[in-house]
Amino acid sequence: MAEKEPIGVIGAGWVGLCTAACFAELGHEVVARDIVPEKVESLSRGEIPMHEPGLPELVAKNGERLRFTTSMPEVLERAQLLFCCVDTPPTYSGDADLSRVNAVVDELGDSAEHAIVMKSTVPVGTGRAIKRRREDVGYVSNPEFLKEGSAVEDFMHPDRVVVGADAGSDAFADRVAALYEPLGGPIVRTDVASAEMVKLASNAFLATKISFINEIANVSEELGADVLEVARGMGLDERIGSQFLRPGIGYGGSCLAGRETVLARLNGRTTLMTFEDLWKRLEGDGEDRPEEGLILPYALEVLSWLPEHEEPLFLPVTCVTKRDYDGPMIEVRTKMGRRLRCTADHPLFVSDGAGAPAVRKLAREVTTDDWVPIATRRSQIDDGASVASLFSACEAASVTADQLIVRPEPTRLAALLSQGIEERRVAFGDRAAAWTGDVKRTGALRLSEAALGGVDVRGSRLATARSGRGVPSELSLDARFWRVLGLYLAEGCAYSKGSHHRLHWSFHPTREEHLVGELSDYWSSQGVRPYVYATATSKVVRVESRLLVAWWLDVLGLGSNGYGQRLPDLIWDRPASDKWALLSGLFEGDGSWSLINGGPSVIIELGTVSDELADGVLRLLAELAIMASRRIGRTKKSTKDTHWIRIAGADQVEQAIELVPLRDRAGVLASIARQSKRTAPNGYRALCGGTAWVRVWRKDESEGHEPVYSLEVPGAHSFVSSGGFALSNCFPKDVSALKQLAGNSGYHFQLLTAVIEVN
Repeated sequence: MAEKEPIGVIGAGWVGLCTAACFAELGHEVVARDIVPEKVESLSRGEIPMHEPGLPELVAKNGERLRFTTSMPEVLERAQLLFCCVDTPPTYSGDADLSRVNAVVDELGDSAEHAIVMKSTVPVGTGRAIKRRREDVGYVSNPEFLKEGSAVEDFMHPDRVVVGADAGSDAFADRVAALYEPLGGPIVRTDVASAEMVKLASNAFLATKISFINEIANVSEELGADVLEVARGMGLDERIGSQFLRPGIGYGGSCLAGRETVLARLNGRTTLMTFEDLWKRLEGDGEDRPEEGLILPYALEVLSWLPEHEEPLFLPVTCVTKRDYDGPMIEVRTKMGRRLRCTADHPLFVSDGAGAPAVRKLAREVTTDDWVPIATRRSQIDDGASVASLFSACEAASVTADQLIVRPEPTRLAALLSQGIEERRVAFGDRAAAWTGDVKRTGALRLSEAALGGVDVRGSRLATARSGRGVPSELSLDARFWRVLGLYLAEGCAYSKGSHHRLHWSFHPTREEHLVGELSDYWSSQGVRPYVYATATSKVVRVESRLLVAWWLDVLGLGSNGYGQRLPDLIWDRPASDKWALLSGLFEGDGSWSLINGGPSVIIELGTVSDELADGVLRLLAELAIMASRRIGRTKKSTKDTHWIRIAGADQVEQAIELVPLRDRAGVLASIARQSKRTAPNGYRALCGGTAWVRVWRKDESEGHEPVYSLEVPGAHSFVSSGGFALSNCFPKDVSALKQLAGNSGYHFQLLTAVIEVN
């Protein structure tokens, strides 16, 4: 029996590992090379860093024939056919990033005994370009047609095998074709350019079929036809076939776990929410849902990121998608404590951390050499509001206009009371004569009566019919207000049941008297009575108002306790001074500062058990140009993880000095001044504009059985997710690549442009 051809595989990602394992299964000695030592070590131990049915079994079964290395010379010594399986993500312009392919070519040299067998998806013309650089090296195009979840089956039972070679490489092409003969599938022998085109054209045609049937679905709906019956009738034609003729949400897929977050502006209101909550909100608002799993929002924008732009910005969303997903999920973890969970094929923006342009890379291919962008430094937009109205809480408090008691400015009320009896009957009805005296004596009337009588209620005192506790109709959105909100995020809770409606702040019984005084003074200045009392373990400030509690929880969107705390929606569109004021209250209530190893370096730290609050604080600090880190851990006796948010580095601590209690600021600044050297925190680089780059620390793969979500943001094709993580939309790589390739050659691919637009 003839000895099997040894195989070299360059790049041990999804395609490379499947290729290596399957050739080993066919009896070949295979050496697979990857530049990431940790990956090589884990693969050598039989640990497969991805989910692909049948792949772990093949690797384990063929361990004696399958070797992993970081050494290119070792590969060149052991094999002459080198299957290039490195990633070629699109750059932001849409062109393929061939830097990894070029690196392989450079390492290969001019050996006439070796041939590159190109598995990577590359633009048409790549083979010719490589041959111009390395005339003596053989070159064979052998594109892969594997589908995630069935890659082993696709390799071992191919629909076809494409082998492309030009003059001078025919002998190598014969050897490559011979490798596949035992599989029994048709082998297509052609030139290099045609082989390269087959891969791109195949995927583009499948996308065309999907978009075509979706357009037919739209027309059928207008004409009263059943598109499923139409597709069934079409598919029986052998020239058309039934595959990919099912209408749906299009190609590209939905890619993020429901717990990931997005900063959304819906109907003008900015809210930080999870994808799961965003979907529920859009469903509840009755947005356009042309089919299951697809919503076309009317007025939704999300914070997006453009590599060439100085700062993130809000851009409109054309569609939101959701689908049930069973398959591999990747959790990418970075330095500075950022995490993102997505499907393995979700494209991320990555760079080298040294200023190279951002490129897209699939989550499963991301390595610890990659740096990912975190959006920072958003322009501090002031919504212009100087006061907030508590009238907006009436619906949430279930208080009608007949139940709400208002006490307007005396002069405004006097204008109504001085009118004739007929005019007063418009407001008070048949009781006008008797009621006038009561209103004059108390200075109060129902909101419905004030509206009928034309009384201006701005600046009034408000109370409900069931409770005489009054609150102002407006609160000034000044620094004192935001401090009070920050202290509530740290030390507050709310209670609303029956006739009891209360806000509580709890402080240390002796060491935080100044905060007790600050809160008591604030509410007293607003005409709201504060109740201050001591318990065995704390000093408590309490205010009571049905309307105020409803406004606090339902309008501002604050949590009722520490586990559900979140930043108020209003803060996202406030000036920087208000954001600092809120954060100063939060950090003084629940934060601390300390000397690192005895000083002089200082770290500012905040702990919270609320996932949503932690995400919001990281994002808010980033908008203020503070790159905080996060560590997640669980303290003794706790049933919930704590998020520890830390601000380090002399420059950052100085910039965030408002987060240190006033009494300690001079000492902190003096300590920092003694530092002989100022260093930035490890793990991130602020290279330019509104972006910080953080290094990937690790990625974990698990099997997912859950709904996944995505957004389409035209123009940017990106959005900012959890912790400020800037990432790409899902995209059909080969379709976009072919369109870009046509454009580069001067040809306007009208059909494919329309396909992408329909999708």
